[in-house]
Amino acid sequence: MNIREFRSRIANHDITRRQAYRAMAAVGIVSAAQPVIMRPARAGNDPAELMSFTWAGYDIPEFAVSYIAKHGVSPQYSLFSGQGEASEKLRAGFRADVAHPCSNNSRLWFDKGLTKAIDTSRLSNWADIWPELDTLEGVRLPQQNNQVYLAPADWGNTSICYRPDMYPADVEESWTMILDPERKGRITVNAETDNLAGVSLAIGINPYTMTDEQLALVKQAMIEQRELVRFYWESATEIAQAMAGGEVDVAVCWNETAVALKKEGVPVKFAYPKEGIIMWVCGLVISSSGEADESLIYDFIDSWMSPEAGAFLINDYGYGHSNRKSFDLVPPERLAELGLSDVKGMMNTAIFSTEGPVGMRDKWRQTIEDVMLGT
Repeated sequence: MNIREFRSRIANHDITRRQAYRAMAAVGIVSAAQPVIMRPARAGNDPAELMSFTWAGYDIPEFAVSYIAKHGVSPQYSLFSGQGEASEKLRAGFRADVAHPCSNNSRLWFDKGLTKAIDTSRLSNWADIWPELDTLEGVRLPQQNNQVYLAPADWGNTSICYRPDMYPADVEESWTMILDPERKGRITVNAETDNLAGVSLAIGINPYTMTDEQLALVKQAMIEQRELVRFYWESATEIAQAMAGGEVDVAVCWNETAVALKKEGVPVKFAYPKEGIIMWVCGLVISSSGEADESLIYDFIDSWMSPEAGAFLINDYGYGHSNRKSFDLVPPERLAELGLSDVKGMMNTAIFSTEGPVGMRDKWRQTIEDVMLGT
């Protein structure tokens, strides 16, 4: 498998970022216990070098075109496989100038002392971001007078893929489809927060504002769901194979999964549930441990937020981008293929993935573990 195919599989969720990290370790590309240094490490505290701490697949020049053009050199890159791992490495003293978490971890990273406020006046592309992202909790932190702590970059959707030929023509798209007892043995979901959030919405609970009492109700619904699930998937490839083979009719999925299935001629729809589609947003933060000149940091963030970087992200990775002008650079038929023709409408009805009440994410993880273990 060449590096382009490897990145493509990450981007299309054929393998998860965690699986990708393990795969790289297995073939000696990276030690699973250490960050990936894509260029030689800094000599001392060299402010002329920028270190970007990011996901696999984002360590490429297409996201730093204007930065490279201006400074004549690519940033250094170090890769992480998950936000928890990344934050712990930063807390342990790993030095990075820019990191790439998501809005549902932004407050937690700030509380751990890992990030600094972002001066948006130093970003030429800030004025062109989607307004819904400008005001998103996690981009701005209420406890810090709504100052910006995360520059939004990439985003995507979690919803339901289903076989419309197996449903009545007038079926109502709803998260209750993954709890439907009439579909027993025809449902596949993942043992992750995607499914927990979907189940929450199915029983009328906003996952990002839930109480402990509501989480208990969600847990019970997930226990009941377990009896309906044919299997818990770990990659989008499993969903595609099961749906194409007629093994399942409905799945928790990402939008690009439906696109891939349609390309193969499989009748599938990416649902817009009446309760709302789930939208995740990731972006760039300024690390408290950084040593690079601030001008380099802002140039790199601005490069990532450019229309050109966004158009590449949309075309090659199938994700959305924070810069509205990016979509003008992508052919309308390609946007339609990706389900990105009406971003404004999507954002107006989406349920944005945020961190939720303090400590709730840890309770989510424990709940998922309990359900899977049958406790």
